[in-house]
Amino acid sequence: MSLRYGILGFLSKWEASGYDIKREFDDVMSVFWHSHLSQIYPELNKLEKEELISSELVPQAGKPDKKVYTITRKGREWLMNWLLAPPEAPKMKDVFLMQTFFMDNIPVGEVLLKLQMYKKERQQRLDKMREIIQIRWESIKERNVMKARILMSTAVLKRGMEQEIQYIKWCEETIRLVEACKNLWGKEEAAQTQNTYAETEHAEVPFPTAVSFSEVEDIFLEYFGDLIDDKGRNR
Repeated sequence: MSLRYGILGFLSKWEASGYDIKREFDDVMSVFWHSHLSQIYPELNKLEKEELISSELVPQAGKPDKKVYTITRKGREWLMNWLLAPPEAPKMKDVFLMQTFFMDNIPVGEVLLKLQMYKKERQQRLDKMREIIQIRWESIKERNVMKARILMSTAVLKRGMEQEIQYIKWCEETIRLVEACKNLWGKEEAAQTQNTYAETEHAEVPFPTAVSFSEVEDIFLEYFGDLIDDKGRNR
């Protein structure tokens, strides 16, 4: 449902084609929302049938006519009602965290590799956001204009950057945690385990090893830092 309000939000300030809207979703909106053209065009059709937006064909020299959408009065009312309504509680779906939860099923070498690769992906996202905000910053200075939409979209970018920085930090800390507790994946050396896994598609992981918590308590306390209440510390 939120996709339609994102579209209405874009059209609240200017008319746009489906491609223009997709480009906006790929820019700042990518911080918190991802959408394909295959999702945007059906939603545009629904919005037009519900008379929340209207469209017209705009002639283009040497190109097919472009369909441009505009928000209607009814659509603006729907958008305002949505903006003023209490926000829904976030429903988190993080595939990588789901995978991480069950990584005791794969060799420790693969665990470390996946964490390192994912850290790299999040760093690339952060670099992209920094590039976007740099371009926007230069554009704002050049035009010497500030609007409420620019202000609030910049706030969203800041939140997205903070989120990526925190995710990268979590990856780094978790890599150190796993490296300090490699023996929990079995008695074989991590290198042997990784080589064995690479040789066959479904290689078995060495039987997991259990140790007393006291052996890893200091490692855990360092990992969680201030997130654990002092009462839970066994000093």
